[in-house]
Amino acid sequence: MSFTVRRLSEADFLSLEDNWGELLKHSDADPLFMSWAWQVSWWETWNRELELELLLLGVYDQCNELVGLAPLYLKSVRTPVGWRVRRLHVIGNAWKLGPTVRTEYVGLIVDRRYQEPVMSQLTDYLAGFAWDEMIVADASPRSMNLLEPALSQRMSITRLVRSEAEGVLVPVESGFRWWLERLGKNTRLKAFNRRAVFEREVAGEYVPWEDSESFLQHLNQFHCERWGKPCFDGHAVSFHRAFLSRLGSGQIARLSALKAKGQIVSVLYDVQAGNRVYNLQAGFMEDFHPKLSLGTLHLGYAIEGAFDDAAVMGYDLLAGSGKNTFYKSRFKGENVVFTTVEYVRSPVLKLAYGARACLPQQFVSSVNRFFRL
Repeated sequence: MSFTVRRLSEADFLSLEDNWGELLKHSDADPLFMSWAWQVSWWETWNRELELELLLLGVYDQCNELVGLAPLYLKSVRTPVGWRVRRLHVIGNAWKLGPTVRTEYVGLIVDRRYQEPVMSQLTDYLAGFAWDEMIVADASPRSMNLLEPALSQRMSITRLVRSEAEGVLVPVESGFRWWLERLGKNTRLKAFNRRAVFEREVAGEYVPWEDSESFLQHLNQFHCERWGKPCFDGHAVSFHRAFLSRLGSGQIARLSALKAKGQIVSVLYDVQAGNRVYNLQAGFMEDFHPKLSLGTLHLGYAIEGAFDDAAVMGYDLLAGSGKNTFYKSRFKGENVVFTTVEYVRSPVLKLAYGARACLPQQFVSSVNRFFRL
């Protein structure tokens, strides 16, 4: 078969929902973060704010069927001496550019039947395109294993790991009771055993939430009270409104709340995509009751709901830690490592990174500023 790479426009991007979704089903890409709903909503929200240039590459077979997507953008920055550094990024993260929502399991979307020829076509195109380095933020091992061999075969690149973050995925195929027994005594108490206190002493209940607008308002309010700032700024609120309005096939918003005597005391922002439920955010009253840890209690209800759903295979707590500890590790899930990788192509930047590694610490920041590293 023959394959063709096309650079797609923003108008193409906005009209790709059906074809994007069909390709995603036949790929190993993440069904939430690499979905059309998430990607196009991110681009719509931040591309003009951050002055980004779209580099959305579609790979088509001889029957004009979409078999690969590289959802990229280009951002150029100038050094103090006027030299322009051209950086490629994957849509969904703006590493060192500005605050946006976090996109995880980042990678390319390739039909698993044609991975090798599609990646060959994509990297041939990228080899002929002018760029100095590529940033892939919060990538999974699977996505890097797809991208890195193809890049290194066609270009001389240096791979730099800029950061790593840890997440937790709870498999939900073995039975809820079995999972509860594996929890530590204190976690099991907070996540499950204290339901009796919640349901009897304060007339508590776990309820679904339909209206996303009021949900986002409550989530922000809880974060203001606990952290002194909202969970989502104005741009992020706009993003989540757009994303939730665009949920596609196989994607379901699972917004929920804990109520005590009719008062909302906790909210949980979950989305189901494919066979996984993703925990995107949570907010709750911190000192509501001396015997209750509302955040852990709410997660206990949500995780039980995932166990009870035959279509769900995992509850994903994603990356990030809590206010004081990495509480996610207590839920006895599988550890997931998200890596932010920089693929350096420019010989000048390779020299700069090499020199930086040899310099005394007091000179490193000067090199960083000069090359905008």
